Amino acid sequence: MADERYHMEFEQLGIGQVLGRSRLFVPPNQREYAWTDLEATTLYRDFERAVATGSSYFLGAIVTIPRDGMLEVVDGQQRLATTALLLAAIRGHLQADDMMVEAINNDFLTGIDLQKRERVPKLRLNVDDNELFGCIVTGASESTYPTATKESQKRLRRAYDLAREHVARVADPGDPWDPGDSLTEMVSFIEQRAFVVLLRMSSDADAYRMFETLNDRGLRTSQSDLIKNYLFSRSVERAQEIRTRWNHMQGSLETLGDDDVTVDFLRDAVTVTYGHTRESRVYDAVQTIAKRENAALAFAAKIDGLANGYVATFGSSHERWNGCPHEIRHSIDALNLLAVRPLRPLLLAVERKFPDREAAAAFRFAVALGVRLLVTIPTRGGSVEEPLAEAAKGVYKGDLKSTHDLKKKLNGVTPSDEEFRAAFEIARVSKAELARYYLRSLERAANDEPEPWFMPVEDRSIITLEHVLPKRPEDRWPQFSDDDAAAYVNRLGNQALLRASDNSGAGNAGFADKRPLYRESPYRLTKMVADAGEWTPVEVVARQKRLAELAVAAWPI
Repeated sequence: MADERYHMEFEQLGIGQVLGRSRLFVPPNQREYAWTDLEATTLYRDFERAVATGSSYFLGAIVTIPRDGMLEVVDGQQRLATTALLLAAIRGHLQADDMMVEAINNDFLTGIDLQKRERVPKLRLNVDDNELFGCIVTGASESTYPTATKESQKRLRRAYDLAREHVARVADPGDPWDPGDSLTEMVSFIEQRAFVVLLRMSSDADAYRMFETLNDRGLRTSQSDLIKNYLFSRSVERAQEIRTRWNHMQGSLETLGDDDVTVDFLRDAVTVTYGHTRESRVYDAVQTIAKRENAALAFAAKIDGLANGYVATFGSSHERWNGCPHEIRHSIDALNLLAVRPLRPLLLAVERKFPDREAAAAFRFAVALGVRLLVTIPTRGGSVEEPLAEAAKGVYKGDLKSTHDLKKKLNGVTPSDEEFRAAFEIARVSKAELARYYLRSLERAANDEPEPWFMPVEDRSIITLEHVLPKRPEDRWPQFSDDDAAAYVNRLGNQALLRASDNSGAGNAGFADKRPLYRESPYRLTKMVADAGEWTPVEVVARQKRLAELAVAAWPI
């Protein structure tokens, strides 16, 4: 039986409606305004794209507690305040349009305090931020703004300035007295299609329990539940068929043991079939795809059919690979260690569409591409997510029929040998498992062994990772200043493989004491360390250049 003491009301609303319908306040114990340029700009641009495409946009849940006719905001301050700043910027740009100014003020931003005979914000922030925020949303003259002394106040002012720049850019560039419909459409979007789930909790304990749950599971789980409910709502006569498909899909995904995997999978499934999809837009995409019953049924069948193959790309022991070329299993082990998230839709598409032998070649290429991207991303600009998503879609749709086609499609984002070599020469690797994999592959390449990129099955209690310059060098390494030690300790040129029995005696010893261990090592690249008369930044750089030459052979394109 449900606990009657626990009470929650929820409603799906546009965020503009949340701002306009209620008096909202942030309690003193809540943190200050925290969004940086990145978060604010992302929200503004996402709104712009949604308006341009006529789609909706989901901002997650807002948790509140009703108190004396107002709503205390437990979770949602940043989204509400930033949206209010954007509306204030739109109002400022349309100042010559009295009706729009009045509508934005009355419908979203302000109310009238009858006792004081003045406009007051419908959203009140905490003590530190509220005076500046109130000046902005009530339209006060900038000369009356308080000086922004605290970091949260500076972020508020910056978010408002960014909103004004954004509004000026997207507004109709024609007659300034008649800016057109673009900003009106934006206001309508904020009111009706930039939606949230507004939760009204019965008590502080319930509200903060919900806050912790949402921040632990986040927007990802909220989207998953919304997508499921949306699909169920599209069909009355055949709802059970969709339910069965959904449950079967989740049954497959549950074998991965990851509570968040459903949204990852749905995002990748939508990407391979319809194109690049951002994590925050998965629900929007499904709404567009599955507007009617037949489309919802087709989508449910599609994700059910893709789920098992998706799971297979996470496990080399999956039964899907029985009878397939052995290279696939080796590639999957390496790819899951590398964990290059943007490759996931491509792996799913290859698993679904390529014959087994072609899939083996494509997975092998994905390993090399993954390593090259991990190594070069710190030194190159631009995102690889969209090109990889388009390649995945091309494979799934049948436009790319071979690994050759795939390589050609991704030529623009695939690091060349020269770019890879140059980035590898300065690579720092702090993750031990990744460093071990790199060094084992380079060792195989140095010995001209086949398939140097695969992950050998080995007892990791026997083979360990050694830092020549230790992580805590203490006073035995005067050739490295403190700054040098921090810069070079995780350089791959400073790392080597040792037998555990040897490494146990190495510790933080000086180079002269550890050098005999390196000379006796069975690994060629570890013996290379012993060839150095001393160990300084010069030797680290020289060794890493040699490793970079081998890297091109270990992970060829």
